[in-house]
Amino acid sequence: MQPTPPTIAETYTAKPPEDRKRRPNWKALLFIVIFFLLVLVAGFLQSPLSAVSRIDVTGNNLVRYEAILTTSGVEKGMSFWKIDTDRAEEAILTAFPLVESVNIQVTWTGEVTIALAEKVLAGTLVNGTSFCTVLSDGTVLACGAKPENDTVPLISMDNLPAIEPGRKAPSPDLLELVKQVPEVERTVLDTISEIRVTAEGPWRIFMRDKFEARIPPRLFADKMKGYLKFRNALDASKPPGIINLLESNYYEAYKGGGEPAGKEESE
Repeated sequence: MQPTPPTIAETYTAKPPEDRKRRPNWKALLFIVIFFLLVLVAGFLQSPLSAVSRIDVTGNNLVRYEAILTTSGVEKGMSFWKIDTDRAEEAILTAFPLVESVNIQVTWTGEVTIALAEKVLAGTLVNGTSFCTVLSDGTVLACGAKPENDTVPLISMDNLPAIEPGRKAPSPDLLELVKQVPEVERTVLDTISEIRVTAEGPWRIFMRDKFEARIPPRLFADKMKGYLKFRNALDASKPPGIINLLESNYYEAYKGGGEPAGKEESE
């Protein structure tokens, strides 16, 4: 008996599974996906979407905004992918001794924030016929023919060290003084016109109201904290004189030539 030929359905089901359905080529699909991703990235980099749209500078009170931008190399319209934050931060720290720290943040929306922390101005050092701004860490900034900032007291010294702008002053007394200045209340600093660092004896603090305070060397912050209390306790009729803030606190009236005439009141 001759066998019955298989039906179409039987013939199809008899084929191996791999012949019924071809497996997808995953490598080809992956290549296509990567290709289109690269095209999208390239398009994004060339589009205005990757450009710096805004630059904010915070914490700068004395360093100019334009000077910071020029030094950092960051400009509006440039691709934020080209910003080397580490190099820009180092450039700012090198160019401006007044800057203590800097941090640059870049967002995907093209906004750049340059956050600065400036060192504290401690005083203006009288250097012969020039005036040099001194920071709280002892760094001397550029000197000029007149004081550039009237919110800090003048500092004069009997033994003036060699001054080199951009470097710390080589004087332990001066370094100790400027370190302590930020510790004194603003209301007290505003009453001081000059701090005289003497070679011997107490330091002399000349006040804007013509009074003078005398303190032990290197105890500026500690002694000046009690100055206003003593000064305000004086009788209003007292003429300008010397307020000694030494082992004990007492007032002396000036005699001729600005020298003390003798102790008149103690506290």
